[in-house]
Amino acid sequence: MEKEEKVVVVLLVMALFSLSTAYLFFGQAPAWAGQTSGGKAPQYTHGSEVGEKVSFDAEVLSKRFTYTGDHLLLEVDFDSEVLSVFIPNTAGAEALNSLINEGDVISITGTVSEYKGEKEIRVERKEDVTLK
Repeated sequence: MEKEEKVVVVLLVMALFSLSTAYLFFGQAPAWAGQTSGGKAPQYTHGSEVGEKVSFDAEVLSKRFTYTGDHLLLEVDFDSEVLSVFIPNTAGAEALNSLINEGDVISITGTVSEYKGEKEIRVERKEDVTLK
């Protein structure tokens, strides 16, 4: 290998190393980002932002299925705020419907989203909703 070729190879290796280091440190949020030290999602607050994964306990005020898609909608009372909880049929909506009754206190983990200008908690898995 000529001297110039060696210089090019060294420069390419250095550039690759720099890009990999930048990706590791800045490219992705770590798996533990947005979670407390116990591995559980942080507590929902009135200031929780859309896209944030949260958990909280609340009383079920009402439940119903959507007109299309067989998704379960819960209205829950959390700290004098009525929140909607959306449980897709792919997340066990039918099974949860048979377990949950109005007046039950449940523990919910989900992602804050917005539907028609109102905050809503979207549940991803059946295991993210449990009876207290």
